[in-house]
Amino acid sequence: MKVMLIFPPYAMRERYNNEVGEDIGGHLPPLGLCYIAAVLEEAGHEVKILDCPTYKQTQEDVLKEMEAFKPNIVGLATVTILIDRAIEITKAIKQSFPETIVVIGGPHPTQMPEETLRDTGCDMVIKGEAEYIFRDIAKDPKPFLEKKIVEGITVRDLNEFPIPARHLLDMKKYNSLPNNYRVSENVFQMMTTRGCPYTCTFCASANGKYRQRSVENVIEEIKHLKEKYNVQEIAFWDDIFTMNKKWVLDFCEALEKNNLKIAWSCESRLDLINEEIVTAMAKAGCWNMFFGIESGNQEMLDNIKKKTTLEMIRKGVAMVKKAGIEVRGSFILGLPGETPEMGRKTIDFAIELDPDYAQFSIATPFPGTELWNTADKWGALTKNFKDYHIFAPVFLVKGYPNIEELQKMQHLAFRKFYIRPRYILKRASKMRNLRDIKRNFKGLKMVLGMSGMNN
Repeated sequence: MKVMLIFPPYAMRERYNNEVGEDIGGHLPPLGLCYIAAVLEEAGHEVKILDCPTYKQTQEDVLKEMEAFKPNIVGLATVTILIDRAIEITKAIKQSFPETIVVIGGPHPTQMPEETLRDTGCDMVIKGEAEYIFRDIAKDPKPFLEKKIVEGITVRDLNEFPIPARHLLDMKKYNSLPNNYRVSENVFQMMTTRGCPYTCTFCASANGKYRQRSVENVIEEIKHLKEKYNVQEIAFWDDIFTMNKKWVLDFCEALEKNNLKIAWSCESRLDLINEEIVTAMAKAGCWNMFFGIESGNQEMLDNIKKKTTLEMIRKGVAMVKKAGIEVRGSFILGLPGETPEMGRKTIDFAIELDPDYAQFSIATPFPGTELWNTADKWGALTKNFKDYHIFAPVFLVKGYPNIEELQKMQHLAFRKFYIRPRYILKRASKMRNLRDIKRNFKGLKMVLGMSGMNN
């Protein structure tokens, strides 16, 4: 069977809701499609991946690629922001290639399968993890075509998976945002876990089944990336990298034992670290950790079931900094119960913590989240899905007079945090070479865009 896997087209302006420029970076590989492709190839199928945003491919380009490749099945990955694009592409495919089976999966179809099936006119929707069920579909589509909506297969042992099929992409085209790399902007992404068992009301990953690859399995993939791509830097995309503290210590020890000298970064929670593991991580090459801090108001943290406190956050950030690891913090404005005064308090808290980088997004109740289901309790929600990228106000909490005020609060946050003498001097003091200068210049362009100063 010939299978084409597609990530739909979209531009930087669409992703960030601001003029940040197309050259700032942030082209990341569709790792989920690479996993599906690897499983399909292992089963003997011929696979092609179209990563439209990175390759700057349009809908017309997709149809041309299909004419050349002639796939039996097309798999389309979509998130909420891209559901309208998925509708357009699916209809175009069915018009030009009516015999081709179109399968749609991803976070949005998982939460809204009936609507996705109806609106796109696709042949079937996959809910949940797609690797193994897609393999079964490719083997014999008929029984799944009758079902229309197909349940994915949750993989218990992540060590079963083959290494993602990155060879189907030109990995030189991928580059991280200015604040997401240290040694090389061509960072490679990896997953060592799946699932987050926490209950944050705004997060589509909440209440998930947590699973983890073995240290040995992860080390083998790193060795593969070293040998095939001469990788210098890895970003671990796990929701919570430090859930299993013993695993983290064993991993750091294995990096040293195998003489794998790489820079790496990860994501975690500030209540799931301690001095022992952050010290070991720093020694093993970890230079950057991303944390969902979210708010400078305890009431907001409680409303979203974050299960953290302001003092816990302060101590955790200080601990990571002391270990020599940079901190990236995520802050959300417009959370349930927030007022403009509370929004300004969150901005002040971000400045007090002084992470190396801060992201200020706007509360977005994605389908399937608790916040989606309770949005009417807290405010007014619009369902214009093309704006569901966390940088546009689609959810107006009762404490704000209008969406313009909420957007202004986000712009203010970027200006107050980044355009201050202390922060600028700190960034300038860390510049060592031309690469650092270029990276900071790109970062400045992004800040100006996100603060609304380029609009």
